Amino acid sequence: MPRCPFKWVTELDCPGCGSQRALHSLLHGHPMDAWGYNLILPPVVIYLMALVLLPLWGDRRAERIHAALTSPAAIWSLLGVVMAWWVLRNLPFMAGIKF
Repeated sequence: MPRCPFKWVTELDCPGCGSQRALHSLLHGHPMDAWGYNLILPPVVIYLMALVLLPLWGDRRAERIHAALTSPAAIWSLLGVVMAWWVLRNLPFMAGIKF
């Protein structure tokens, strides 16, 4: 797997750094290991699965939940969380925590 270009240039972690190891851990049934590699990946995977599976459910409640998850407010909130994670994971006090 190629190196993260952002990390290569800046030596800082991007929001996705560790995602490949985290996804591998999730697929092998080790969710706690996945959290250790990238805290944001497991919730994002659940969010994406909901976006794919809710339309298949086919009832009104699933449609409302899907509409809420794809609303501008939800998308902007998700972007805000990703940006906050990007900053937070590069702060000095987070250096001792495995990600």
